[in-house]
Amino acid sequence: MDASIVIALNPHENDFERVLQAYLHQTAPPSSFELIVVNGGARTDVQATLQRASRIMSVRLIEIEPRGRAAANNAGVRAAQSELIVFMADDFVPCATLVRAHIDFHRHASARAIGIGPAFFADGLREDLFRRWLEDSGLLFGIAFGMAGNEWPQGFFYVGNASMQRSLFEELGQFDEAFDHDLTDDFEFSLRLRRRGVRTHFLPKARCSHEHEVTLGERIEASRRSGEAARRVSARHGRIAQWAALYEQPLDQVVRAARRAEEDDARGSTVETRAAKFQSLLNLAFARGFHDTPAQPTADASPRA
Repeated sequence: MDASIVIALNPHENDFERVLQAYLHQTAPPSSFELIVVNGGARTDVQATLQRASRIMSVRLIEIEPRGRAAANNAGVRAAQSELIVFMADDFVPCATLVRAHIDFHRHASARAIGIGPAFFADGLREDLFRRWLEDSGLLFGIAFGMAGNEWPQGFFYVGNASMQRSLFEELGQFDEAFDHDLTDDFEFSLRLRRRGVRTHFLPKARCSHEHEVTLGERIEASRRSGEAARRVSARHGRIAQWAALYEQPLDQVVRAARRAEEDDARGSTVETRAAKFQSLLNLAFARGFHDTPAQPTADASPRA
């Protein structure tokens, strides 16, 4: 078996059967990879779908206690039969060449290399102004994938579409289950891989369609929870430059900036005023989460690599 695809389920409302169908139509032979779907209580509607898929390819469902995405992905690696692990989001529909792209990359790459594939909203979802801005700005995943082919930031990592050898995953210390928030656990992992000098590589043929109707309200709440987790990450790893500009400002200053941006957009909405409003509201949610959270990481943190 060339690859084990690990999919940690989240409480999404997307059609998971559509995701599975896309794995049934890969250019890589079905016998060359397995799917390991890990459910920590996030969804109750996948058992029948997985049973249908298992008639054609190797699919296993792993049930765990609800301890977050990091724990789910760690459990998936423990159950994997292949030395090549591909982490995939449950709302990413893979293109036909995705699995083969990851396998082919690692046939020739260093054992300490990581492959990263892009994800883009479908055209219909991009009609929403907020989703379009979120994707094009790079704030959705921490990178603007539309520009990744021109300039790739070494060390970028996200768990939605990434592959690595099991030996490297173990060397880096797996995902830290103390940072269980689904916007922070992979970022904390990226800090460790950068410090170890691990290189990540862009795989354009490992493309996905991101089928998630992200809303501003949903993202504001996610940003608040990210701020909560960011304080624990900073307590462990020190000052994080891309966050410091927010959490080192007085909170009332961030509040005033958000209020001004909303007022400017209300007076005459343009592309620029909408972007400023979206950004300022997310900044405020993050800052509130950061300042309202105790500084110490939780006691059950797994050992740091």
